[in-house]
Amino acid sequence: MKIAIRYAGALALSVLMGCGGQSAKNSGGSAQSNEVQITVTDRGFEPAVTKVPATKPLTLVITRKTDQTCATEMVFPALNRRIDLPLNHTVRFEIPGGVSDTLNYECGMSMIKGMLVAE
Repeated sequence: MKIAIRYAGALALSVLMGCGGQSAKNSGGSAQSNEVQITVTDRGFEPAVTKVPATKPLTLVITRKTDQTCATEMVFPALNRRIDLPLNHTVRFEIPGGVSDTLNYECGMSMIKGMLVAE
């Protein structure tokens, strides 16, 4: 139930921020990777829902700014990958083939969740 409420809140926030938000940006018109900034705060992954261009190379730029949650790592079940998130350090994670649909991620305890949604 809490996950559904968190998802609904994140979805509402992303709608309020606009469909064409700044969550993913292309640094040129070539095959360069889109960069997506994700921050880990006391509220979890921010933004929790990020729209990204479908099947384009993608780089997540993740910074954990709190030690008050269990989100000390980011787990991508579909990719079978775990990424350590050291406090106050930026970590870059490349997804060369991008996202074709929705890619879910979570903390190591599966309590804090987020998703990348391809459009």
